[in-house]
Amino acid sequence: MIWLLTFLPAALALVLGVVMGVAPLPLHPAWSARVLAVIAVTTAVAVTGTLVFVGVNYAATLAPGVADRYLPEWALFGDDQPVHAAFGVPALALTALSVAVTARLAVRWTAEVRHAQRTARQVVESGVPMALAVPGRDGGVLVSRGLLRTLDSVELRVVFEHEAAHLRHRHHRYLAAGALAAGTVPVLRRLNARLRFALERWADEDAAEAVGDRTLVAHTIARVALARAEAESPPSSLPAFTDSGVVQRVQALLSAPPSKNTVTGPVLLAGVGTATGLLASAAWQLDHAFGLNIL
Repeated sequence: MIWLLTFLPAALALVLGVVMGVAPLPLHPAWSARVLAVIAVTTAVAVTGTLVFVGVNYAATLAPGVADRYLPEWALFGDDQPVHAAFGVPALALTALSVAVTARLAVRWTAEVRHAQRTARQVVESGVPMALAVPGRDGGVLVSRGLLRTLDSVELRVVFEHEAAHLRHRHHRYLAAGALAAGTVPVLRRLNARLRFALERWADEDAAEAVGDRTLVAHTIARVALARAEAESPPSSLPAFTDSGVVQRVQALLSAPPSKNTVTGPVLLAGVGTATGLLASAAWQLDHAFGLNIL
């Protein structure tokens, strides 16, 4: 059963990713988002790393001459116990699927950002109340005519402060990391949903600090969500003002502001990053770390 060690790092990372998809973190949304993003990325790396590792070794058993000539020693388990097809074929298939999903998501993301950048400097002629944070040098805050008609000047400031927070903290990178992790490892979808929610809460708290009125921010979020519900609006990969968890966001804003976690936040992030980073690294060559010939 020693071959099970090959899958141990990925299995442990998956368990952590699944648990973090349901277990609340007692942290400020900024630190919650950072922790969830790190877990999402390292779990995806651990899983795909294991698949690639097993797939490469299975391919090496099919063409040992080519493997001896072109593959480095560290990439191989050892050729005395070849990888069985029951593990090798699924590993190759899932690796190919992960590559295809990553490419599709990257193309979609790039197309959405470029389209949004072309219209970020003008008001979108749509009756749907909408505001998007568009990243990049040519980005900005994209708003619709419906949003301008729905809100007054004070509420519009809330929206712009919220979207400015997304841009200032580069939340699009967190969103891209979460989407890629969920796309390549489907069991991380709940973790990705929690990550998106944490990013919205992070921007909410920044907006509340900027305007100095948590109730106003809560009222604005609820008002935009109700107006938007009356019209269909296509989903986007970019951070939108009423992206997710409207009820929970409003409830949080009507409560006391969360602690900044200036000590516990960095400590927990460093611990999670170290632990999951080691799992991701071990997923590539665990057998060599212990001097074992696995499979």
